[in-house]
Amino acid sequence: MAAPDYTTDLPEGVELVRIFGGGLQPSPGLVDLFVRARSAYDWPAGTGAATSQRTILSLEATVGGLLALTPTGAHAIVEQVSLWAGNNALSHAAIARAPYATKVQLQNAITLLGPPGGPGPGLDALSALRGLSLVISTKVYRFCLPSIGAAVDRHASYFFNSLDVVSSSQPSTKATHFLREWTNGRHASTRLGIYSSAGYTRNRQEVTNCYLPLLSQIAGELNKLGARYACAATGLPQAWRPADVEMAAYYWWACNGSR
Repeated sequence: MAAPDYTTDLPEGVELVRIFGGGLQPSPGLVDLFVRARSAYDWPAGTGAATSQRTILSLEATVGGLLALTPTGAHAIVEQVSLWAGNNALSHAAIARAPYATKVQLQNAITLLGPPGGPGPGLDALSALRGLSLVISTKVYRFCLPSIGAAVDRHASYFFNSLDVVSSSQPSTKATHFLREWTNGRHASTRLGIYSSAGYTRNRQEVTNCYLPLLSQIAGELNKLGARYACAATGLPQAWRPADVEMAAYYWWACNGSR
């Protein structure tokens, strides 16, 4: 039996509304959910929102200081992002022990993440290397280009797979269509499908063709509305980036979503 594509976990009234001309606007319920979840973002769970968000700001600064790329700097970026992301122990160890030739490949892959060709070629190049996956590669992208990048993982992908796009003139659809698969046989838990060639290709294309443009559009709409979130690390209201939308979706789903 195929894993379910989405759930009905999102509260009533949390949706995207398609407006005249094809644009999307977050409903009031979705705006409130995003603002609350991003302000409270706490990962790893129990770290505390202020500490968690301060760690992210620090990692952004560290990565930014390494972007005059060298093989050693590229390796340091990937190793630190992998550690922050909670990459599994075997995969993280493979990254930590990467030989110099792999460090050169990491440098080349990170270079490919940016315009004009990125992020698809860069994500592909990163994901092909030992210890990396599409999930970790998107997190590298998120920290290397924090103003436009965003990560995808099990929680964020399921949030947007379950988010309705409603219209007065068209049938309701879902915001994204990431492929899900069972973690182990037909158990209740599912994950982002990236461990076969077909699953990886489908979900990487969904990241670049749908997910990233969607997050950018949502961030723009939230900023137009003046719906700032409160950064727990600085205490200051902040404008939205695509990564902030992803973080809000991730954290809400981690706390409230099923499967």
